[in-house]
Amino acid sequence: MCLIKQRAKNPEQKALRRKQILDATRKRFQTLSYEEVNLNHVAADVGITKAALYRYFRNKETLFLALFVETLNELVIFSEQALHQEMLVQIPLAKLITNTLLANPIYCKLSAILHTILERNLTLEEATDFKQELLRLTGLYSQLLSEHPELKKKSNSYSVISLLMQIQQSLIGVWHMAHPTGAIAEVIESPPLNIFKQDFEVSLLAHIEKLI
Repeated sequence: MCLIKQRAKNPEQKALRRKQILDATRKRFQTLSYEEVNLNHVAADVGITKAALYRYFRNKETLFLALFVETLNELVIFSEQALHQEMLVQIPLAKLITNTLLANPIYCKLSAILHTILERNLTLEEATDFKQELLRLTGLYSQLLSEHPELKKKSNSYSVISLLMQIQQSLIGVWHMAHPTGAIAEVIESPPLNIFKQDFEVSLLAHIEKLI
């Protein structure tokens, strides 16, 4: 059993504690579903009580939304690095975006439950703050991608943010089809039902290529 840590008092300690909670949640979410992640276990991983965890995140949804924002920020940073490297060899934009998403699987997994689970049970202030941060990060991502040669060829009316929203829609659908659960996952392993089995990387790339 973890020892209960001393309560964080100053801003630096509170920021560290918040990061510890997010890291513990991420670690459990790597192998468990959203429903299977237990906040009692997350708190124990950090060495605090569940009541202490709720001082940082009002409920499970706001905790996972914070993790979504963190992973989206990581995706933007990863994209910036990838663009600087890959544009030297002019990798196709669809492949570049697909590679970026594949390198950030927790972001993909969170995206799949964003609209159906994570955005529920929010206050108006929480919803506004989240969407504003989402807009800011999406804007940064769109600015990065707009430097790619394939997007520079587009007309001035072309919206990179609109493209990203369409890619997000494809990502959500492909993720669910490529990650079946329970009996469905078992029955589609053998012919003729294996026609329904989808490879996430292949399907995602095909969708993004059509959008671009």
